[in-house]
Amino acid sequence: MLVTIFRVLSLLLFALMISACASAQPGSSLSSSLTRKDQKVFAAAQSELSLSNFTDARKLLDGLIMRNPDQAQLYYLRSLTHKSSGDLPAAISDVEAGTKRESETAGVNWKELAELYGRNGQFNKAITAWEAYARSAYATRKPERLTAAQELLTRARTAARLAATPVPFSPQPIPGAINSPEHLEYFPSLSIDGERMIFTRRVNGQQEDFYLSQRTADGSWSAPTSLEGVNTDFNEGAQTISADGRFLVFTACDRPDGAGSCDLYYAEMDDAGDWSVARNLGPEVNTRDYEAQPSLSADGTVLFFASRRPGGFGNEDLYVCGRLPKGKWSTPVNLGPMINTSGKEQYPFFSSDGATLFFTSNQHPGLGGDDLFRSSLTAANAWGEPQNLGYPINTADDETNLFVAMNGTTAYFSKGRRLAETGKSDVDIYQFELPPDLRPAAATYVKVTITDVTTGQALTANVRIRPTTQDGPPTSQRSGQDGTFTAVLPVGKDYALTIDLPGYLFYAERFSLTDGFTQADPYLLDIALQPLPTISVATSKRAEADGAIAFRNVLFESGSAELLAVSGDELDRLAELLAKAPRFRVEIVGHTDNVGTTQSNLELSQRRAAAVKTYLISRGVTDTRITARGDGEQNPVDTNDTEEGRARNRRTTFRLEE
Repeated sequence: MLVTIFRVLSLLLFALMISACASAQPGSSLSSSLTRKDQKVFAAAQSELSLSNFTDARKLLDGLIMRNPDQAQLYYLRSLTHKSSGDLPAAISDVEAGTKRESETAGVNWKELAELYGRNGQFNKAITAWEAYARSAYATRKPERLTAAQELLTRARTAARLAATPVPFSPQPIPGAINSPEHLEYFPSLSIDGERMIFTRRVNGQQEDFYLSQRTADGSWSAPTSLEGVNTDFNEGAQTISADGRFLVFTACDRPDGAGSCDLYYAEMDDAGDWSVARNLGPEVNTRDYEAQPSLSADGTVLFFASRRPGGFGNEDLYVCGRLPKGKWSTPVNLGPMINTSGKEQYPFFSSDGATLFFTSNQHPGLGGDDLFRSSLTAANAWGEPQNLGYPINTADDETNLFVAMNGTTAYFSKGRRLAETGKSDVDIYQFELPPDLRPAAATYVKVTITDVTTGQALTANVRIRPTTQDGPPTSQRSGQDGTFTAVLPVGKDYALTIDLPGYLFYAERFSLTDGFTQADPYLLDIALQPLPTISVATSKRAEADGAIAFRNVLFESGSAELLAVSGDELDRLAELLAKAPRFRVEIVGHTDNVGTTQSNLELSQRRAAAVKTYLISRGVTDTRITARGDGEQNPVDTNDTEEGRARNRRTTFRLEE
């Protein structure tokens, strides 16, 4: 950020110095009004400015202004020295003074004054200054200047409107030992349970590394430790980590194996808790240009990032790509004109709800500089209109790198401030509560532990999970060598889970996250898979009295025999099992509750069993290996006096036979 300010400052300084030099030539008004001695002082001040020695230049200009109080250019030049130290009120005072002294020819200075007012949060004064600039001969002389002035005036009015309707905002430095006065801390990201924080620290203003801190019993953060195995002598920064804590993506610049100025790299944690050597994400993602600021979806399969590659909408755009089954990444796709503009879009954060994107932009209507915005995916899988997070979350300064916890309420970000005792800038990590209308949907997580039913040994199995109402494919991953699988899920939905491993009977479960589950109260599930040779009534805890097992996620339209899309997850597993174990046949039986007539229930159960048989045949199971019948309401497994009982009775079962 400071580099950008100084680049802009240098351009302004260069333009004003050219003007000042011209005015200082023989015959100019400034030269003729300065004594010979002051002309030498003025030349010395110009020299100090050209060398960025702003303090020395200011001292010289102070004396010149004291002796020549009517010279507008001296005030303009001194305003640059105040801007360099971040003293915007003093800079504004000088530009105001200069403008008063040449009101008839002060067009370009109204523009400078309007920009200073905006940066200082004086939005109504900025509107007045932009209006004066738009009326000036300087702006009206060229149509493009007037068009730009009118656009900037519109943006100033937007900023004033946002500032006039503030949102609740009470940021606090995170408690504990993470923030330090001697280092810069930024880019926080939390583990799935909210108990660990990984962040970037710039040590002594130089080396960027990752650090890890643990939340203590009192809610504060422990003294951080370096993330060994990932940190190197190069700079590592702007990280994102998958919800299970095993896959880390980060930004690194100017590495020997890099494709461009900055690239995205990844590291993976093994079952012993050690990190692999970081590797470049490869040409599928990285280009000869600039890629940075990654954000992973909670399941680690979708990656958002910022890039300056050709073909975008502006200087820096946001892109997304997906992780393919063998670990490669799909070709990145630009997020499109709803998100990206002709300016800079940066610092994406994709929330745990799988639908809300937070990012920064310097072009979408805001309060100046980089503002924070949010956009949500619509039912048509398109991005909605970005919403400014509002004042004072956003200010006239730059706001960046937001992270929102799974509860959808607590947000973390980094914030800079100037230390009065040293004059140096410090950056620390803060937290605050998001206003309700800005929050993504709350999420929690499901943790599944998979073992062998007979030996208790941990198993590495395929796990598929999705909402029961979702038509698209499920999320598919493998459990670790410790048998565990973790997934972040939005609350308020019902989910279908299927687990399979060659040599074992597949397992299916349906569960609901509508009953108050939170990040602090996740859904935990211990699953013991049964080896195929041991399947029997005696060994199957899921078996009914006749040895049949109820499908958990074979679901139908209400009162119909039409299978819902989610049914394929479980039925496909059964078809695969039958293909790999040809000695087995399968019996399918449909059941209903007692609502309706006995005859209609019998017919419905028969049609549903037949629909399952038809599906299995479509997946390659021979017709002669499948029997299907409907029992209607005659074999309930629970009471029909409650909705819960009736729901259990409405089922389809299968039984393997040799």
